[in-house]
Amino acid sequence: MFHERSKHIDTHYHYIRECIENGVVDVNHIGTDGQLADILMKALGRVKFMELRMKLGIIDLQRD
Repeated sequence: MFHERSKHIDTHYHYIRECIENGVVDVNHIGTDGQLADILMKALGRVKFMELRMKLGIIDLQRD
């Protein structure tokens, strides 16, 4: 069945696939431990939060 919304998705999917095939975009798998965006999207424990903060290069300016 054809829907207007599915046409939009198909167009974006094929564009991205074409960019990958042409070498315009390089796609790499990043495992769970390397997901730096988790610091912005998840409630993390203190240890994981501090680890990701260090990897991003964020420092604490409020040291006493």
